[in-house]
Amino acid sequence: MRFLSPHQPWLYLIYLVLYFLPWFHRVPEQTDLVSGLLAIGLFLALFFVAMIRRDWTALPAAGLVLVMAYVLMPANPGAAVLVIYAAAMLGRMRQRQLMLAGLFAWAAGLAAGNFLLGLPWTYLAGFLAFGGLVMAATAWSAAREDREAMQEELQAEAAASAVEAERQRIARDLHDLLGHTLSVVTLKAEIAQRLFDADPERARSELGEIETISRNALGEVREAVTGLRRRSLSEAAEETADRLRSAGLDVTLTLEAMDDLPDVQQQAIRMMLREGATNILRHAQAKRADIRLRRAGESINVSLLDDGVGGARYAGRGLDDLRDRLCETGLDLVVGPGIDGQGSGLIVRSGQPGEAS
Repeated sequence: MRFLSPHQPWLYLIYLVLYFLPWFHRVPEQTDLVSGLLAIGLFLALFFVAMIRRDWTALPAAGLVLVMAYVLMPANPGAAVLVIYAAAMLGRMRQRQLMLAGLFAWAAGLAAGNFLLGLPWTYLAGFLAFGGLVMAATAWSAAREDREAMQEELQAEAAASAVEAERQRIARDLHDLLGHTLSVVTLKAEIAQRLFDADPERARSELGEIETISRNALGEVREAVTGLRRRSLSEAAEETADRLRSAGLDVTLTLEAMDDLPDVQQQAIRMMLREGATNILRHAQAKRADIRLRRAGESINVSLLDDGVGGARYAGRGLDDLRDRLCETGLDLVVGPGIDGQGSGLIVRSGQPGEAS
């Protein structure tokens, strides 16, 4: 905890024992004892206010402590320690100009107090030297404390940002996974319902596929929540093709090895395949689909085309979100025509964006 840091000023209070040392050699009069204890109570209040606030209030607080020191010194020489505490209170100020002004005022107060009490000039020199050293050390500790506080704040902000980014990742992945899966399940449930009386075997087959899709989706949801990525890009493409085929589409699948791509790129491409397949199932009324994963050196090209009615449809900012997510990984998204110029096509590739081909 920062409160217990060695740079905190509370440890300075250990030197307050110097205030009471003369009382061990000579028992003070009752008046001196009461006034001395009341003065210590007032000093502690002023000390904590100045050390906590660290603003202009340290100037009058330190000035009052300095006056208390010279008032008490004739009866209690140990009160001289309050002179040094006044310097420490000024050293904690955040405003450097006010601190310098307080330093000059403190030095002037020392000179005036020594003159009024008739103390030797060596006292003044000692107070100035030791008090200036304490003020400098206190200012350094205060600056170190500020840096620690700033570092803790930055770490807390970074941790909060990381938590928020992970929350958004999970929400986005779950949206992608469940949107695609529920579309397929809904479609197959409708098919099974239509075939329940006319073709019970086909209906049972569709229900079995619904069970398989649901189990796979459950695994994907667990992966999304834990951040794991077990499915390769090739497996994701094959799974997308299978789901489109199970919905009655004629699917052409062309695969070239891309499983060595960075995980963030693979995840973004998987998202494109899921979103594109969902769009085909919901809106395209397509009969054919073409999935291609092609690679030439560092250049990659992933496309999902259909021969439907055309016009890729995404709820809300779906298309913009998809493009932004791909862009974050260094990939570009192009929306263009589908198979033989009909339907819609999604193309993901590295390099500069251009027209769909």
